[in-house]
Amino acid sequence: MSEPGSPFDEQPGPEGAPKGLPKGIGRYEIQRELGRGMMGVVYLARDPDLGRDIALKVIQIPLGANEADRSTFEQRFFSEARSAARLTHPGIVIVHDVGRDPASGALYMGLQLLSGQTLDHLLKEKRTLDWKTALRIAKSVAEALHHAHAEGVVHRDIKPANIMILPSNEAKIMDFGIAKIEASTLTATGQFLGTPLYMSPEQAMARPLDGRSDIFSLGSVLYEMLTGAAPFVGDSVTRILFQVMGHEPAPLSSLVGAVPASIDAVLGRCLAKDPVGRYADAGALARDLGDILEGRTSATTFADTALSDLAPPPAPGAATQVTPIARPAPETRILTGASRRISRRSAAIAGGILALGAFGWLVARFASPPPVARLVTETTPDPTPVDASNPPAATPGPEEPAQLIVAFEHSLKSGVLRIYVDDLKVVDQPFGGRVTRRIVGVEMRKGRVAQTLEVMPGRRKVRVEVSWDDQVKSETSQLNFGPGRRLRLKAKLGSLGGLRKNLSLDWS
Repeated sequence: MSEPGSPFDEQPGPEGAPKGLPKGIGRYEIQRELGRGMMGVVYLARDPDLGRDIALKVIQIPLGANEADRSTFEQRFFSEARSAARLTHPGIVIVHDVGRDPASGALYMGLQLLSGQTLDHLLKEKRTLDWKTALRIAKSVAEALHHAHAEGVVHRDIKPANIMILPSNEAKIMDFGIAKIEASTLTATGQFLGTPLYMSPEQAMARPLDGRSDIFSLGSVLYEMLTGAAPFVGDSVTRILFQVMGHEPAPLSSLVGAVPASIDAVLGRCLAKDPVGRYADAGALARDLGDILEGRTSATTFADTALSDLAPPPAPGAATQVTPIARPAPETRILTGASRRISRRSAAIAGGILALGAFGWLVARFASPPPVARLVTETTPDPTPVDASNPPAATPGPEEPAQLIVAFEHSLKSGVLRIYVDDLKVVDQPFGGRVTRRIVGVEMRKGRVAQTLEVMPGRRKVRVEVSWDDQVKSETSQLNFGPGRRLRLKAKLGSLGGLRKNLSLDWS
Protein backbone atom coordinates (compact mmCIF):
# COMPACT_ATOMS: atom_id res chain seq x y z
CA MET A 1 0.00 0.00 0.00
CA SER A 2 1.21 3.51 -0.68
CA GLU A 3 2.37 6.23 1.66
CA PRO A 4 0.37 9.46 2.12
CA GLY A 5 0.52 11.56 -1.01
CA SER A 6 0.90 8.53 -3.29
CA PRO A 7 -2.04 7.32 -5.39
CA PHE A 8 -4.12 4.60 -3.89
CA ASP A 9 -6.31 2.06 -5.69
CA GLU A 10 -9.50 3.65 -4.42
CA GLN A 11 -10.93 7.13 -4.02
CA PRO A 12 -8.57 9.38 -2.08
CA GLY A 13 -9.50 10.24 1.45
CA PRO A 14 -9.90 13.80 2.69
CA GLU A 15 -6.93 15.99 3.49
CA GLY A 16 -5.60 15.53 6.99
CA ALA A 17 -7.42 13.65 9.69
CA PRO A 18 -11.16 13.43 9.01
CA LYS A 19 -13.76 13.73 11.69
CA GLY A 20 -14.47 10.44 13.39
CA LEU A 21 -10.95 9.11 12.84
CA PRO A 22 -10.57 6.14 15.19
CA LYS A 23 -7.83 6.42 17.76
CA GLY A 24 -6.80 2.83 17.36
CA ILE A 25 -7.78 -0.48 15.77
CA GLY A 26 -6.41 -3.60 17.37
CA ARG A 27 -2.97 -2.71 18.66
CA TYR A 28 -2.41 -0.16 15.90
CA GLU A 29 -2.45 3.61 16.43
CA ILE A 30 -4.31 5.34 13.59
CA GLN A 31 -2.52 8.41 12.20
CA ARG A 32 -4.45 9.40 9.11
CA GLU A 33 -6.62 8.09 6.30
CA LEU A 34 -4.90 6.99 3.10
CA GLY A 35 -7.82 5.85 1.01
CA ARG A 36 -11.44 4.81 1.01
CA GLY A 37 -13.25 2.37 -1.23
CA MET A 38 -16.02 -0.17 -1.54
CA MET A 39 -14.56 -2.61 0.95
CA GLY A 40 -13.64 -0.10 3.63
CA VAL A 41 -10.85 2.31 4.56
CA VAL A 42 -7.05 2.22 4.52
CA TYR A 43 -5.20 4.09 7.27
CA LEU A 44 -1.63 5.01 7.91
CA ALA A 45 -1.12 3.27 11.23
CA ARG A 46 1.69 2.87 13.75
CA ASP A 47 2.62 -0.52 15.18
CA PRO A 48 3.82 0.40 18.70
CA ASP A 49 5.17 -3.07 19.39
CA LEU A 50 7.53 -3.10 16.38
CA GLY A 51 7.94 0.64 16.01
CA ARG A 52 7.00 0.82 12.32
CA ASP A 53 4.31 2.32 10.13
CA ILE A 54 2.00 0.11 8.11
CA ALA A 55 -1.01 0.46 5.82
CA LEU A 56 -3.99 -0.85 7.78
CA LYS A 57 -6.86 -1.94 5.58
CA VAL A 58 -10.08 -2.08 7.59
CA ILE A 59 -12.71 -4.25 5.93
CA GLN A 60 -16.33 -3.26 6.16
CA ILE A 61 -18.86 -6.07 6.50
CA PRO A 62 -21.80 -5.35 4.15
CA LEU A 63 -24.59 -3.42 5.82
CA GLY A 64 -27.79 -5.37 6.23
CA ALA A 65 -26.04 -8.73 6.38
CA ASN A 66 -27.65 -11.11 8.84
CA GLU A 67 -25.67 -12.96 11.48
CA ALA A 68 -25.10 -16.02 9.30
CA ASP A 69 -23.86 -13.87 6.42
CA ARG A 70 -21.57 -11.91 8.72
CA SER A 71 -20.10 -15.13 10.06
CA THR A 72 -19.53 -16.49 6.54
CA PHE A 73 -17.96 -13.22 5.45
CA GLU A 74 -15.61 -13.19 8.45
CA GLN A 75 -14.55 -16.79 7.89
CA ARG A 76 -13.84 -16.08 4.23
CA PHE A 77 -11.86 -12.97 5.12
CA PHE A 78 -9.56 -14.81 7.50
CA SER A 79 -9.15 -17.72 5.11
CA GLU A 80 -8.20 -15.50 2.17
CA ALA A 81 -6.04 -13.18 4.26
CA ARG A 82 -4.07 -16.08 5.74
CA SER A 83 -3.53 -17.51 2.26
CA ALA A 84 -2.19 -14.14 1.14
CA ALA A 85 0.03 -13.92 4.23
CA ARG A 86 1.81 -17.12 3.13
CA LEU A 87 3.11 -15.38 0.02
CA THR A 88 6.68 -14.17 0.37
CA HIS A 89 7.95 -12.73 -2.88
CA PRO A 90 9.62 -9.41 -3.79
CA GLY A 91 6.82 -8.73 -6.26
CA ILE A 92 3.97 -9.08 -3.74
CA VAL A 93 2.96 -6.59 -1.05
CA ILE A 94 3.60 -8.20 2.34
CA VAL A 95 0.69 -9.01 4.65
CA HIS A 96 2.02 -8.34 8.17
CA ASP A 97 -1.08 -9.13 10.18
CA VAL A 98 -4.79 -9.91 10.09
CA GLY A 99 -7.22 -9.59 12.92
CA ARG A 100 -10.50 -8.43 14.41
CA ASP A 101 -10.72 -5.35 16.58
CA PRO A 102 -12.24 -6.48 19.90
CA ALA A 103 -13.87 -3.10 20.57
CA SER A 104 -15.57 -2.44 17.22
CA GLY A 105 -15.55 -5.90 15.66
CA ALA A 106 -13.87 -4.45 12.56
CA LEU A 107 -11.78 -6.83 10.47
CA TYR A 108 -8.37 -5.55 9.42
CA MET A 109 -5.30 -6.45 7.43
CA GLY A 110 -1.89 -4.92 8.16
CA LEU A 111 0.05 -4.38 4.93
CA GLN A 112 3.52 -3.30 3.92
CA LEU A 113 3.68 0.49 3.49
CA LEU A 114 5.22 1.48 0.17
CA SER A 115 6.33 4.64 -1.58
CA GLY A 116 5.38 4.80 -5.23
CA GLN A 117 2.39 5.03 -7.52
CA THR A 118 -0.01 2.56 -9.06
CA LEU A 119 0.43 1.54 -12.67
CA ASP A 120 -3.03 2.95 -13.28
CA HIS A 121 -1.86 6.39 -12.17
CA LEU A 122 1.32 6.06 -14.25
CA LEU A 123 -0.68 5.24 -17.38
CA LYS A 124 -2.98 8.19 -16.81
CA GLU A 125 0.10 10.40 -16.81
CA LYS A 126 2.00 8.80 -19.68
CA ARG A 127 -0.76 6.91 -21.55
CA THR A 128 1.75 4.39 -22.92
CA LEU A 129 5.10 2.99 -21.81
CA ASP A 130 8.05 2.09 -23.99
CA TRP A 131 8.03 -1.61 -24.77
CA LYS A 132 11.05 -2.48 -22.64
CA THR A 133 9.59 -0.81 -19.55
CA ALA A 134 6.22 -2.49 -20.17
CA LEU A 135 7.82 -5.90 -20.57
CA ARG A 136 9.92 -5.48 -17.42
CA ILE A 137 6.80 -4.65 -15.40
CA ALA A 138 4.88 -7.57 -16.90
CA LYS A 139 7.81 -9.94 -16.29
CA SER A 140 8.00 -8.89 -12.63
CA VAL A 141 4.25 -9.38 -12.18
CA ALA A 142 4.38 -12.76 -13.96
CA GLU A 143 7.16 -13.96 -11.64
CA ALA A 144 5.13 -12.90 -8.60
CA LEU A 145 2.03 -14.64 -9.98
CA HIS A 146 4.04 -17.79 -10.59
CA HIS A 147 4.97 -17.83 -6.90
CA ALA A 148 1.38 -17.21 -5.78
CA HIS A 149 -0.05 -19.87 -8.08
CA ALA A 150 2.48 -22.39 -6.79
CA GLU A 151 1.05 -21.68 -3.33
CA GLY A 152 -2.47 -22.27 -4.60
CA VAL A 153 -3.48 -18.59 -4.55
CA VAL A 154 -5.15 -16.97 -7.57
CA HIS A 155 -5.38 -13.17 -7.46
CA ARG A 156 -8.56 -12.79 -9.61
CA ASP A 157 -8.22 -9.03 -10.08
CA ILE A 158 -4.95 -8.22 -11.85
CA LYS A 159 -5.32 -4.68 -13.21
CA PRO A 160 -3.18 -1.52 -13.35
CA ALA A 161 -4.73 -0.19 -10.13
CA ASN A 162 -3.52 -3.29 -8.26
CA ILE A 163 0.10 -3.00 -9.42
CA MET A 164 2.36 -0.64 -7.45
CA ILE A 165 5.40 0.84 -9.21
CA LEU A 166 8.14 1.79 -6.72
CA PRO A 167 10.67 4.64 -7.23
CA SER A 168 13.18 1.88 -8.09
CA ASN A 169 10.81 0.86 -10.96
CA GLU A 170 10.10 -2.44 -9.23
CA ALA A 171 6.51 -3.69 -9.50
CA LYS A 172 4.51 -5.16 -6.64
CA ILE A 173 1.07 -6.76 -6.74
CA MET A 174 -1.42 -5.47 -4.20
CA ASP A 175 -4.63 -6.88 -2.74
CA PHE A 176 -3.95 -10.59 -2.69
CA GLY A 177 -6.62 -12.04 -0.43
CA ILE A 178 -9.01 -9.15 -1.07
CA ALA A 179 -10.07 -9.64 -4.67
CA LYS A 180 -11.95 -12.89 -4.04
CA ILE A 181 -13.87 -11.32 -1.17
CA GLU A 182 -14.75 -8.25 -3.24
CA ALA A 183 -15.86 -10.49 -6.08
CA SER A 184 -18.52 -12.04 -3.88
CA THR A 185 -19.73 -8.96 -2.02
CA LEU A 186 -22.36 -6.39 -2.94
CA THR A 187 -22.62 -3.56 -0.49
CA ALA A 188 -25.95 -2.32 0.74
CA THR A 189 -25.39 0.91 -1.22
CA GLY A 190 -25.22 -1.04 -4.46
CA GLN A 191 -21.67 0.00 -5.37
CA PHE A 192 -19.95 -1.80 -8.20
CA LEU A 193 -16.32 -2.95 -8.51
CA GLY A 194 -15.38 -1.09 -11.72
CA THR A 195 -15.68 -2.27 -15.26
CA PRO A 196 -14.25 -5.74 -15.86
CA LEU A 197 -11.74 -4.54 -18.45
CA TYR A 198 -9.18 -7.19 -17.53
CA MET A 199 -11.45 -10.12 -16.68
CA SER A 200 -10.83 -13.51 -18.28
CA PRO A 201 -13.60 -15.20 -20.33
CA GLU A 202 -14.01 -17.99 -17.79
CA GLN A 203 -14.32 -15.42 -15.01
CA ALA A 204 -16.95 -13.58 -17.04
CA MET A 205 -18.89 -16.82 -17.36
CA ALA A 206 -18.65 -17.59 -13.62
CA ARG A 207 -16.62 -20.75 -14.24
CA PRO A 208 -13.92 -22.23 -12.00
CA LEU A 209 -10.62 -20.33 -12.20
CA ASP A 210 -6.98 -21.21 -12.00
CA GLY A 211 -3.77 -19.28 -12.53
CA ARG A 212 -4.37 -18.99 -16.25
CA SER A 213 -7.12 -16.47 -15.51
CA ASP A 214 -4.50 -14.16 -13.98
CA ILE A 215 -2.33 -14.69 -17.07
CA PHE A 216 -5.18 -13.47 -19.28
CA SER A 217 -5.60 -10.39 -17.08
CA LEU A 218 -1.86 -9.68 -17.14
CA GLY A 219 -1.94 -9.95 -20.94
CA SER A 220 -4.67 -7.30 -20.97
CA VAL A 221 -2.56 -5.05 -18.73
CA LEU A 222 0.49 -5.49 -20.99
CA TYR A 223 -1.63 -4.66 -24.04
CA GLU A 224 -2.76 -1.44 -22.36
CA MET A 225 0.76 -0.47 -21.34
CA LEU A 226 1.86 -0.74 -24.98
CA THR A 227 -1.19 0.71 -26.79
CA GLY A 228 -2.68 3.14 -24.29
CA ALA A 229 -6.06 1.34 -24.23
CA ALA A 230 -7.43 -1.80 -22.65
CA PRO A 231 -8.00 -4.57 -25.22
CA PHE A 232 -11.68 -5.07 -24.36
CA VAL A 233 -13.76 -1.95 -23.91
CA GLY A 234 -17.35 -0.77 -24.04
CA ASP A 235 -19.77 1.74 -22.58
CA SER A 236 -21.34 -0.78 -20.19
CA VAL A 237 -20.42 -3.89 -18.23
CA THR A 238 -22.53 -5.96 -20.62
CA ARG A 239 -20.70 -4.80 -23.73
CA ILE A 240 -17.30 -5.20 -22.14
CA LEU A 241 -18.16 -8.79 -21.23
CA PHE A 242 -19.25 -9.50 -24.79
CA GLN A 243 -15.89 -8.12 -25.96
CA VAL A 244 -14.01 -10.30 -23.47
CA MET A 245 -15.82 -13.46 -24.53
CA GLY A 246 -16.28 -13.02 -28.27
CA HIS A 247 -13.88 -10.47 -29.78
CA GLU A 248 -10.18 -10.20 -30.46
CA PRO A 249 -8.30 -6.94 -29.95
CA ALA A 250 -6.48 -5.37 -32.87
CA PRO A 251 -3.00 -6.84 -33.34
CA LEU A 252 -0.30 -4.88 -31.58
CA SER A 253 1.60 -4.53 -34.85
CA SER A 254 -1.31 -2.55 -36.35
CA LEU A 255 -1.30 -0.02 -33.50
CA VAL A 256 2.27 0.34 -32.32
CA GLY A 257 5.40 0.55 -34.43
CA ALA A 258 9.00 -0.35 -33.65
CA VAL A 259 8.29 -3.21 -31.23
CA PRO A 260 9.47 -6.81 -31.60
CA ALA A 261 6.97 -8.96 -33.49
CA SER A 262 7.39 -11.63 -30.81
CA ILE A 263 5.43 -9.45 -28.35
CA ASP A 264 2.37 -9.95 -30.55
CA ALA A 265 2.85 -13.70 -30.22
CA VAL A 266 3.10 -13.46 -26.43
CA LEU A 267 -0.07 -11.38 -26.27
CA GLY A 268 -1.88 -13.83 -28.55
CA ARG A 269 -1.05 -16.64 -26.15
CA CYS A 270 -1.96 -14.67 -23.01
CA LEU A 271 -5.30 -13.54 -24.44
CA ALA A 272 -6.45 -16.88 -25.83
CA LYS A 273 -10.15 -17.27 -25.03
CA ASP A 274 -9.70 -20.94 -24.11
CA PRO A 275 -7.40 -21.35 -21.07
CA VAL A 276 -5.86 -24.39 -22.78
CA GLY A 277 -4.37 -22.07 -25.39
CA ARG A 278 -2.63 -19.86 -22.82
CA TYR A 279 0.65 -20.28 -21.03
CA ALA A 280 0.43 -23.26 -18.70
CA ASP A 281 1.98 -21.18 -15.93
CA ALA A 282 3.11 -17.60 -15.34
CA GLY A 283 6.72 -18.71 -15.05
CA ALA A 284 6.76 -19.65 -18.74
CA LEU A 285 5.35 -16.22 -19.58
CA ALA A 286 8.04 -14.53 -17.48
CA ARG A 287 10.73 -16.51 -19.31
CA ASP A 288 9.42 -15.51 -22.73
CA LEU A 289 9.29 -11.86 -21.69
CA GLY A 290 12.86 -12.15 -20.42
CA ASP A 291 13.97 -13.70 -23.71
CA ILE A 292 12.48 -10.80 -25.67
CA LEU A 293 14.12 -8.24 -23.38
CA GLU A 294 17.49 -9.97 -23.78
CA GLY A 295 17.11 -10.28 -27.54
CA ARG A 296 16.89 -14.07 -27.47
CA THR A 297 14.48 -16.11 -29.57
CA SER A 298 12.20 -18.21 -27.41
CA ALA A 299 10.92 -21.53 -28.74
CA THR A 300 7.62 -21.17 -26.93
CA THR A 301 7.03 -17.59 -28.03
CA PHE A 302 6.83 -18.42 -31.71
CA ALA A 303 5.10 -21.78 -31.36
CA ASP A 304 1.74 -20.22 -30.59
CA THR A 305 -0.82 -18.03 -32.26
CA ALA A 306 -0.30 -14.29 -32.33
CA LEU A 307 -3.08 -11.72 -32.13
CA SER A 308 -2.59 -11.00 -35.83
CA ASP A 309 -3.40 -14.66 -36.58
CA LEU A 310 -6.49 -14.73 -34.37
CA ALA A 311 -8.12 -11.57 -35.70
CA PRO A 312 -9.67 -12.09 -39.16
CA PRO A 313 -9.84 -9.19 -41.62
CA PRO A 314 -13.08 -7.17 -41.59
CA ALA A 315 -15.91 -8.34 -43.80
CA PRO A 316 -16.09 -6.53 -47.16
CA GLY A 317 -17.51 -3.09 -46.62
CA ALA A 318 -17.47 -3.44 -42.84
CA ALA A 319 -16.54 -0.37 -40.87
CA THR A 320 -13.71 -0.44 -38.37
CA GLN A 321 -15.26 0.11 -34.97
CA VAL A 322 -13.31 2.12 -32.42
CA THR A 323 -14.87 2.29 -28.97
CA PRO A 324 -13.73 5.30 -26.93
CA ILE A 325 -12.91 5.08 -23.24
CA ALA A 326 -10.66 7.21 -21.04
CA ARG A 327 -7.96 6.69 -23.67
CA PRO A 328 -8.52 5.90 -27.40
CA ALA A 329 -9.53 2.26 -27.79
CA PRO A 330 -8.52 -0.23 -30.49
CA GLU A 331 -10.84 -1.84 -32.99
CA THR A 332 -12.36 -5.22 -32.24
CA ARG A 333 -13.56 -8.05 -34.46
CA ILE A 334 -15.83 -11.07 -34.14
CA LEU A 335 -14.11 -14.40 -33.47
CA THR A 336 -14.68 -17.58 -35.41
CA GLY A 337 -14.13 -21.27 -34.64
CA ALA A 338 -13.42 -22.46 -31.11
CA SER A 339 -13.50 -18.99 -29.61
CA ARG A 340 -16.97 -18.39 -31.05
CA ARG A 341 -18.16 -21.60 -29.41
CA ILE A 342 -17.11 -20.20 -26.05
CA SER A 343 -19.05 -17.02 -26.78
CA ARG A 344 -22.11 -18.98 -27.96
CA ARG A 345 -22.24 -21.01 -24.75
CA SER A 346 -21.98 -17.84 -22.71
CA ALA A 347 -25.46 -16.72 -23.71
CA ALA A 348 -26.98 -19.65 -21.83
CA ILE A 349 -25.58 -18.35 -18.56
CA ALA A 350 -25.96 -14.67 -19.22
CA GLY A 351 -27.48 -14.16 -15.77
CA GLY A 352 -24.21 -15.31 -14.27
CA ILE A 353 -22.29 -12.98 -16.56
CA LEU A 354 -24.05 -9.84 -15.43
CA ALA A 355 -23.98 -10.96 -11.82
CA LEU A 356 -20.23 -10.36 -11.98
CA GLY A 357 -20.93 -6.68 -12.54
CA ALA A 358 -22.70 -6.47 -9.17
CA PHE A 359 -21.02 -9.05 -6.97
CA GLY A 360 -22.63 -9.71 -3.65
CA TRP A 361 -24.57 -11.66 -1.18
CA LEU A 362 -27.28 -13.64 -2.95
CA VAL A 363 -25.89 -12.55 -6.32
CA ALA A 364 -28.78 -13.85 -8.35
CA ARG A 365 -31.19 -11.63 -6.44
CA PHE A 366 -29.29 -8.43 -7.18
CA ALA A 367 -27.98 -9.16 -10.69
CA SER A 368 -28.87 -6.86 -13.58
CA PRO A 369 -30.79 -8.29 -16.56
CA PRO A 370 -28.55 -10.21 -18.97
CA PRO A 371 -27.65 -8.85 -22.40
CA VAL A 372 -30.58 -9.58 -24.68
CA ALA A 373 -28.77 -10.33 -27.93
CA ARG A 374 -25.45 -10.67 -29.68
CA LEU A 375 -24.21 -10.84 -33.25
CA VAL A 376 -23.16 -14.32 -34.37
CA THR A 377 -22.04 -13.61 -37.94
CA GLU A 378 -20.93 -10.66 -39.98
CA THR A 379 -22.38 -10.13 -43.49
CA THR A 380 -23.33 -13.54 -44.92
CA PRO A 381 -25.07 -14.92 -48.01
CA ASP A 382 -28.83 -15.05 -47.81
CA PRO A 383 -29.58 -18.00 -45.51
CA THR A 384 -31.94 -20.85 -46.19
CA PRO A 385 -35.50 -19.90 -45.17
CA VAL A 386 -36.48 -21.04 -41.70
CA ASP A 387 -39.86 -22.38 -40.65
CA ALA A 388 -40.44 -20.32 -37.51
CA SER A 389 -43.44 -22.38 -36.43
CA ASN A 390 -41.50 -25.61 -36.00
CA PRO A 391 -39.66 -26.13 -32.72
CA PRO A 392 -36.03 -27.33 -32.79
CA ALA A 393 -35.40 -31.08 -32.91
CA ALA A 394 -33.91 -31.22 -29.41
CA THR A 395 -35.74 -29.82 -26.42
CA PRO A 396 -33.88 -26.60 -25.48
CA GLY A 397 -33.20 -25.44 -21.96
CA PRO A 398 -35.05 -22.37 -20.64
CA GLU A 399 -31.96 -20.16 -21.15
CA GLU A 400 -31.07 -21.48 -24.62
CA PRO A 401 -30.93 -18.43 -26.92
CA ALA A 402 -33.13 -18.19 -29.98
CA GLN A 403 -31.57 -17.65 -33.39
CA LEU A 404 -32.74 -14.69 -35.45
CA ILE A 405 -31.80 -14.31 -39.11
CA VAL A 406 -32.40 -10.82 -40.46
CA ALA A 407 -32.44 -10.74 -44.29
CA PHE A 408 -32.36 -7.20 -45.66
CA GLU A 409 -33.07 -6.38 -49.35
CA HIS A 410 -32.61 -2.91 -50.81
CA SER A 411 -32.13 -0.89 -53.97
CA LEU A 412 -29.58 1.59 -52.64
CA LYS A 413 -26.10 2.41 -53.80
CA SER A 414 -24.81 2.36 -50.22
CA GLY A 415 -25.96 2.87 -46.66
CA VAL A 416 -25.79 1.55 -43.11
CA LEU A 417 -27.97 -1.15 -41.56
CA ARG A 418 -28.52 -1.06 -37.80
CA ILE A 419 -30.43 -3.65 -35.82
CA TYR A 420 -31.52 -3.09 -32.22
CA VAL A 421 -32.96 -5.65 -29.81
CA ASP A 422 -34.72 -4.01 -26.85
CA ASP A 423 -32.76 -0.80 -27.68
CA LEU A 424 -29.40 -2.63 -27.57
CA LYS A 425 -27.58 -2.01 -30.85
CA VAL A 426 -26.39 -5.41 -32.06
CA VAL A 427 -25.62 -4.70 -35.73
CA ASP A 428 -24.02 -1.62 -37.29
CA GLN A 429 -23.21 -2.75 -40.84
CA PRO A 430 -22.34 -0.67 -43.93
CA PHE A 431 -23.70 -2.13 -47.18
CA GLY A 432 -23.72 -1.49 -50.90
CA GLY A 433 -25.85 -2.45 -53.91
CA ARG A 434 -24.83 -3.61 -57.38
CA VAL A 435 -26.17 -2.22 -60.63
CA THR A 436 -28.63 -4.69 -62.18
CA ARG A 437 -29.73 -2.61 -65.18
CA ARG A 438 -29.82 0.90 -66.62
CA ILE A 439 -32.97 2.54 -67.92
CA VAL A 440 -32.61 5.87 -69.76
CA GLY A 441 -29.36 6.57 -67.93
CA VAL A 442 -30.81 5.66 -64.53
CA GLU A 443 -29.02 2.90 -62.67
CA MET A 444 -31.22 0.28 -61.04
CA ARG A 445 -29.53 -1.39 -58.07
CA LYS A 446 -30.13 -4.34 -55.83
CA GLY A 447 -28.40 -5.51 -52.69
CA ARG A 448 -28.85 -8.06 -49.94
CA VAL A 449 -27.46 -8.36 -46.42
CA ALA A 450 -28.07 -11.18 -43.96
CA GLN A 451 -27.16 -11.15 -40.27
CA THR A 452 -27.57 -13.91 -37.69
CA LEU A 453 -28.22 -12.97 -34.07
CA GLU A 454 -28.65 -14.92 -30.85
CA VAL A 455 -31.50 -13.51 -28.75
CA MET A 456 -32.28 -14.37 -25.14
CA PRO A 457 -35.74 -15.90 -24.59
CA GLY A 458 -38.65 -13.59 -23.90
CA ARG A 459 -40.77 -11.00 -25.67
CA ARG A 460 -38.34 -8.73 -27.50
CA LYS A 461 -38.62 -5.56 -29.53
CA VAL A 462 -36.61 -5.65 -32.76
CA ARG A 463 -35.90 -2.38 -34.54
CA VAL A 464 -34.36 -2.22 -38.01
CA GLU A 465 -32.93 1.12 -39.10
CA VAL A 466 -31.52 1.98 -42.54
CA SER A 467 -29.67 5.21 -43.25
CA TRP A 468 -28.35 6.50 -46.57
CA ASP A 469 -27.41 9.95 -47.84
CA ASP A 470 -29.41 12.23 -45.53
CA GLN A 471 -32.34 9.86 -45.01
CA VAL A 472 -33.22 7.39 -42.28
CA LYS A 473 -35.96 4.76 -42.25
CA SER A 474 -36.81 2.74 -39.17
CA GLU A 475 -39.36 0.04 -38.40
CA THR A 476 -40.06 -1.87 -35.18
CA SER A 477 -41.68 -5.22 -34.51
CA GLN A 478 -42.21 -7.32 -31.38
CA LEU A 479 -42.18 -11.08 -31.07
CA ASN A 480 -41.83 -13.75 -28.40
CA PHE A 481 -38.47 -15.49 -28.70
CA GLY A 482 -38.88 -19.01 -27.34
CA PRO A 483 -35.82 -20.93 -26.15
CA GLY A 484 -33.96 -22.47 -29.08
CA ARG A 485 -36.36 -21.14 -31.75
CA ARG A 486 -35.10 -20.19 -35.21
CA LEU A 487 -36.78 -17.11 -36.64
CA ARG A 488 -36.38 -15.15 -39.86
CA LEU A 489 -37.17 -11.47 -40.30
CA LYS A 490 -37.29 -10.10 -43.83
CA ALA A 491 -36.65 -6.35 -44.13
CA LYS A 492 -37.13 -4.62 -47.47
CA LEU A 493 -36.50 -1.12 -48.74
CA GLY A 494 -37.39 -0.66 -52.42
CA SER A 495 -38.18 2.18 -54.79
CA LEU A 496 -41.17 3.04 -56.90
CA GLY A 497 -40.90 5.67 -59.59
CA GLY A 498 -37.70 6.95 -58.01
CA LEU A 499 -39.45 7.47 -54.65
CA ARG A 500 -38.28 5.45 -51.67
CA LYS A 501 -40.90 3.27 -50.07
CA ASN A 502 -41.16 2.83 -46.34
CA LEU A 503 -39.10 0.10 -44.77
CA SER A 504 -41.16 -3.07 -44.33
CA LEU A 505 -40.67 -5.98 -41.95
CA ASP A 506 -42.08 -9.46 -42.44
CA TRP A 507 -41.65 -12.46 -40.14
CA SER A 508 -41.37 -15.78 -41.92
